[in-house]
Amino acid sequence: MTDPARITLQLAALFYLAAFVVSWPVSTKRFVFPFLFFAALGCNSFTIYSRYMQSWPMLPMHLGALALPLCLALMLAFLGGLRAFTHWFVLRLGLLLCVALIVVALLFPKDFYLPFLKSKTYLSHAFLWFALFAKGACAISALWALSAWPFATALPENIRPLTALKHSLGWAALGFGLWTISMFCGELWCYLGWGTPVVWQDPALTLTLAGWFFYACVLHLHLTKSWNLQLRAAFIGFGGLVVLAMSCLPDFGPFRPVVLP
Repeated sequence: MTDPARITLQLAALFYLAAFVVSWPVSTKRFVFPFLFFAALGCNSFTIYSRYMQSWPMLPMHLGALALPLCLALMLAFLGGLRAFTHWFVLRLGLLLCVALIVVALLFPKDFYLPFLKSKTYLSHAFLWFALFAKGACAISALWALSAWPFATALPENIRPLTALKHSLGWAALGFGLWTISMFCGELWCYLGWGTPVVWQDPALTLTLAGWFFYACVLHLHLTKSWNLQLRAAFIGFGGLVVLAMSCLPDFGPFRPVVLP
């Protein structure tokens, strides 16, 4: 990672953390918070832009840990609209998750790599970004599920567990749909690049498939209603965060299965 991109990523983490801090006092929540939040988005966006310019039209490898905080924050800001900002418990957890992802990306960079030589197609970029926004939606789904727990309902900005689970399942359905599109683009990309529908040796593809199956189970549980409210919230909350962590592992330097010389 180049020095300017690393600096802006560090600034993004600081701005996300500062936005989390100022989201508590009423006096700073309305005026200071939006400034810090969008400053974090700007710094995060510059880091992604600089990485893309280094390898375009190839696909920048292992971009997820850097781009996922941006996708998560964008979905909180725009797709969630005012509803996400009025329930500050979900938004604060989302900000902390953004900071955690950036910190791990900074601690485990390993940014010396070669772009995929067979990614000179827009399908590879579609596979990456649909998957990133799918993971962002699924992360928000997990945060809504956590807000349905008893410790969250004791907060001043509480929300009924049934309503929280309804929001959680809506975000899960959105993530599942985006994940399906990503997998379809990935299959076409594999076929055009390697002559095979799926390259199963790639951990990014296998973990993507595992995440897709997990959210298929989430929607199945919702339709069958075979579990009670608390069990479904626990499954979506804990399970969603575990799936998110596992799907980000290939992007963290020391955890990569193949290390380029």
